[in-house]
Amino acid sequence: MALTRINVEKIMVRRASAIMTAAGLAVTIVGTNADLDDPMSVGIISVGGTVTDRTTVADVDVATVTEADYDEFLDVTEYRLLQTIIDNLANVDIEVGPRNEKLSQLATRLEKTLERKKKDLQSQYGFSTSTIEAGVITLDFAEHDDENVDELGN
Repeated sequence: MALTRINVEKIMVRRASAIMTAAGLAVTIVGTNADLDDPMSVGIISVGGTVTDRTTVADVDVATVTEADYDEFLDVTEYRLLQTIIDNLANVDIEVGPRNEKLSQLATRLEKTLERKKKDLQSQYGFSTSTIEAGVITLDFAEHDDENVDELGN
């Protein structure tokens, strides 16, 4: 069975609806949940799929993910969704007289979850969150001994 946009929304909402709600993200499953476009596009691209418009992922984009890559695609999508959730959490600790609320605990817990999921992605799929690459640049020029050159360049 090929995955559709709605299938992916169902899975992501099932995995993270409570914390999506806490972060003010939509938990609708209608095939157009804008809060899931970026996570889905990152997931699709990470497994070699293509996305026509990263701001509006469609069924045709999801269809570029091969069945063999479904698990990785969904796990990377969830990872990016958790990053989005953390960025949207505006909860801070509040203390007013005897009342004390530790609202930042969710963000702290999510950061630990995100770190664990990152390690899981690395061990299962070789996933990397860095894009630094190294190489060698060869310049074709020669250095001359200017002290031993006369006025004519000889």
